Parts: sequence; structure tokens; C-alpha cells
Amino acid sequence: MARRYSYDLRMKIFKAVDEELSIVKACKIFNISRNTIYRWKHLKWKQEILKQNLMVQPKVIMQK
Repeated sequence: MARRYSYDLRMKIFKAVDEELSIVKACKIFNISRNTIYRWKHLKWKQEILKQNLMVQPKVIMQK
């Protein structure tokens, strides 16, 4: 059964990796699999793309 991780733990891991800690070391420190971190990174990336797409205003073409 999959284990649920808290949002706070995710943010701690992202902060550690952003501050030049390798993903392998983060896995050992936080006792979490590499695959989990890569999935979280992918989900975060997808969410950022969706936010950007929602913020872009569609161009309205007026026809005569």
C-alpha cells in the first residue's frame, strides 16, 4: 500500500534539492524513494504549466 506524505515534507524536500542537495542524498536523509521525488517534481512542473496556461488571455479575433 502506498504511503501518504505530508505537504510540509514535500516542501522540505523541494527546498533541500533546490539548495543543491542531490536527489539521492535527499532520498537517504528523508527515507523516501527516488521515484517518489521524481513524480512530485513532474506533478509540480505540470501544475506550473497549467497555471501559466490559465493566466494567458486568449486572443479574440473580431470578424466583420
